[in-house]
Amino acid sequence: MPSTTFFHLPAEKRERLLAAARAEFVRVPYEDASINRMIREAGIPRGSFYMYFTDKEDLFRYLMESYGQRLVEQVEEWLERDGGDLFQAFLDLFDYLQANRASDGFREMADILRRNQRLQPGLILNRQGPCAIVERLRDKIDLSRLDLRSETDLPDLFHLLISAVAGTMLTAEQDGGLEQARARLVRILGILQRGVAAKQAAPGRGQQ
Repeated sequence: MPSTTFFHLPAEKRERLLAAARAEFVRVPYEDASINRMIREAGIPRGSFYMYFTDKEDLFRYLMESYGQRLVEQVEEWLERDGGDLFQAFLDLFDYLQANRASDGFREMADILRRNQRLQPGLILNRQGPCAIVERLRDKIDLSRLDLRSETDLPDLFHLLISAVAGTMLTAEQDGGLEQARARLVRILGILQRGVAAKQAAPGRGQQ
């Protein structure tokens, strides 16, 4: 996480550094990204960078978590709206990402993910991975719909859902366009839902 020194910077200076970092991670894969190029673009001394972030990984994770935080807030809203239907919420997430794919923030996030497809998708949302996301959203999920048999089932399910949405989003253009990509995601969500559905649970409206 950034240091308190970073958060005490003027907003304009913070954004200048983050904008330079986003541009660098969009331009090249994570392993090729250069702190020197970032600080040169942002106009800050190298020593100052290490007062704000531990290293390149610390900065990258902060950027990804910032994107992810916005998405988790949206999922939280959809769970409340849809009566805790986890599968519908993730289909809504895909639709939301596609509807906003032209906006600067989401386009940057998608470009960074395309550059770094070997990264674990679940880790972009929180430093602790899916477990931390689950704890935040657990009370919003209708657990009676799910046949969960161990403490790890729900975090593991989140990881699969995040991977399904991220993978479908990133390959939509190669897979014949958004309509076909969405249909494929609906099939994947249906498979996952059937695998964990409690016997009395009805399919979500997106998977009917």
